[in-house]
Amino acid sequence: MSLLERNEFQKTDIGWIPSEWKCEKLGSYLMLLTGAPFKSDFFSSDEGVPLIRIRDLLRGFSETRYAGEYDKRYLVNAGDVLVGMDGEFHVVRWKGPESLLNQRVLKISPIPNLSDEGFLFFLVAAAIGKIQDGISATTVKHLSTKDLQNLIVAMPPLAEQQKIAATLSTVDEMLDVIARQIATTQTLRQGVMQKLFSPDVGARKVGQLALVKLHEVAEVRTGVAKGKKGLKQPVELPYLRVANVQDGNIDISDMKTIEVEAGQVERYSLQAGDVLMTEGGDFDKLGRGDVWDARISPCLHQNHVFAVRPNPDKLNSYYLAALAASDHGRKYFLSCAKRTTNLASINSSQIKAFPVLLPSLDEQANIVKIIDAVNAKIAALKNKQVHYADLKRGLMQKLLTGEWRVKLDTPVEEAFA
Repeated sequence: MSLLERNEFQKTDIGWIPSEWKCEKLGSYLMLLTGAPFKSDFFSSDEGVPLIRIRDLLRGFSETRYAGEYDKRYLVNAGDVLVGMDGEFHVVRWKGPESLLNQRVLKISPIPNLSDEGFLFFLVAAAIGKIQDGISATTVKHLSTKDLQNLIVAMPPLAEQQKIAATLSTVDEMLDVIARQIATTQTLRQGVMQKLFSPDVGARKVGQLALVKLHEVAEVRTGVAKGKKGLKQPVELPYLRVANVQDGNIDISDMKTIEVEAGQVERYSLQAGDVLMTEGGDFDKLGRGDVWDARISPCLHQNHVFAVRPNPDKLNSYYLAALAASDHGRKYFLSCAKRTTNLASINSSQIKAFPVLLPSLDEQANIVKIIDAVNAKIAALKNKQVHYADLKRGLMQKLLTGEWRVKLDTPVEEAFA
């Protein structure tokens, strides 16, 4: 891929663009339809037409249906371009069945013989960041139709719009394939884990596998609380919050610090091999975490994050983390968790009472090895996903500005040089 000769460019308010492109308001190239305020009295879980709300845009399906009368112009079909008008302003091509457009969701349509729907999808997706930057920071950001209509954009001729859209769509298709592969492999992992953590595997027989409470084979450590006053000889150190402890991953990209008394540093410091579990969160992630590898030392942990320190003569840290994430672990934590509308929480007593299926250390190591192989495949797919996402961002920057031009008379894979 090489840059084409740039002999005929024009300088505009948004920078240099090809001379045959136009620099105009986006509103001249699209039609907008805002969703209707459907009455909640007719909402249903099993009757009527699916109703698209903002939360449904990314997942591509709706659990809410509408059983009342409606205007057919609010029907949305697969492939239609939709924008969430609150929050993150997600731009998607609808992947679900025929559904109704609810309020605060916007449908974008092209103008025949002037604009291409696929091109508008990528153009609006790229422009949303600029719109967000221009909206004052509030608890929830709101998008108006005028925000889109008044946006100044570079518009190529229709044929070039279509080729740009086709080129970028090939990358999107690859990302969709990878996402499905990741989902399939994650489902495979759950099946493998369910089998591996069954009391009746291989030479085992039901009743012969040791079942012990976690506190008998590990120490459950609570973390440091924020906001303590009057600390003696305080020191400021990095610490892990709930946001850092994810399912199967410890994210240190956004670390915070906390003050603690010098004499308490050892008490709250993490060690390599500690299994981190969160006190609360989504139902499906309760009790899940990962093994700390001491990449930062010293590093403390918040009181909403438990650090479980296994006895190495009895319990493998990675085996415990996998067991907690299995069906066995999920069922236990959900059975004893305190629940609210969308979240659940557990306390240290419930963590200590977690029933650990305890095969020999050799068998624990073998189980970890099998799960690691599946996890490695998932990690490779996620790295591939990141690669194509980066490729897409780079292509959008080049193609949507005209810095790279597509060739209209060549196949998509050779369309830009």
